[in-house]
Amino acid sequence: MPSFDRKNYPKCWSQRLWWLFLLLGFVLGYFVLRNFSLNYWAFLGFLALFLAAGVAGGHFLGSYIDRNLRTEGGLLRQERKLVKALHKWLRRILRRKGSALEGPVQRRLEERITKLGELIESKETDRTTFYEERRRAEMFVEDHISRFKKNPTREYVESIGVAVIIALLLRAFVIEAFQIPSGSMIPTLRVGDHIFVNKLSYGIRIPLLPMKIFGKKIGAVSVNWSMPERGDVIVFITPENEVEDYIKRVVAVAGDEVFVKNGMLSVNQVPAPLDHGEAFIYNDLDEDGGFRGRVSTKLFNETLGGNQHTILRRACQSYRDCQMGALPKCDIKTGNCVPMESECLAESGLCSQSDFGPMIVPEDHVFVMGDNRDNSRDGRVWGPVPLELIKGRAVFIWWSYRERLVQWERMFTAIQ
Repeated sequence: MPSFDRKNYPKCWSQRLWWLFLLLGFVLGYFVLRNFSLNYWAFLGFLALFLAAGVAGGHFLGSYIDRNLRTEGGLLRQERKLVKALHKWLRRILRRKGSALEGPVQRRLEERITKLGELIESKETDRTTFYEERRRAEMFVEDHISRFKKNPTREYVESIGVAVIIALLLRAFVIEAFQIPSGSMIPTLRVGDHIFVNKLSYGIRIPLLPMKIFGKKIGAVSVNWSMPERGDVIVFITPENEVEDYIKRVVAVAGDEVFVKNGMLSVNQVPAPLDHGEAFIYNDLDEDGGFRGRVSTKLFNETLGGNQHTILRRACQSYRDCQMGALPKCDIKTGNCVPMESECLAESGLCSQSDFGPMIVPEDHVFVMGDNRDNSRDGRVWGPVPLELIKGRAVFIWWSYRERLVQWERMFTAIQ
């Protein structure tokens, strides 16, 4: 049997276990660190330690298995796999570069290919023979055709390039990450939440559209195989300027009559069912996570399309509590901020931030509103959203950080 020193022992488990232990380090780090209040840099530092420990532990365990616990059958399978890979590469070189080789070198290459092929086909070949023939072939490569081998830098660049292309395709057509910049979807989504959006939920759309080229507009194009439902949380390009991405909840679909009065939603002349509500206070943050003040609201459970979710209505004790929002008057009886009066535009049919409609949602459109009903710029301002502007359905929160603390309780939670 060939002998393998500590530096050249056949590597198998040491190359397989490190990524598994990397994942285990991440999972362990998550469940340990979530018990502590950490800022961003402390979190990254401790998580890096868990990941490094995982990689080191996986490599150490894999190396120990490779050196001491490998079976003869496992070593034989590995040698056969290495010989197959080398045989395949030599055949490709002969097919593509054979005409550029000198006659004697080409004949020796053909002999090496034939010999390796016979070993692969034979069921009686032992590990020693595989190893020796592989080493002879590798020495031949180094002596005569090493110029055709890819250098490590090129291999790394090609691997990174392929990974980048795959990531871009996934981002364009399958799944994309978004950050929540405002409080319009509180309590469902908060400033600092990072979410994943399933871009195949309703169909497929051509990325980068709509856009303008030399002053000519090219509209959005999509192929839809399903429709958003009432209650879905979606990411879309706002019809207002067709540039910014917004995230809101679908409250009405094509054919529905939608009517909003004093912030209260009715669909098909039926008020959206609400419970009695309870007091809810949140910190109002700007896009950078800066604190702007505490807001007193009421939290309600609303039912749309058979699905229940939470919404906020502004609570107040006097008109001063309503100054931060778009609804300046306080209704003492209900404790809600309400508009001073309805201001509708006859030419567009659009009303104030609070009032809208009634109107019938057009075909291939949906009507959206924010869950923070009195602090949301939504369909009450720009009207219904066409399907071709919808990017996808929000799926879950994968990272949340605000007010200088990691929000562990919100991470890896589904968006209802």
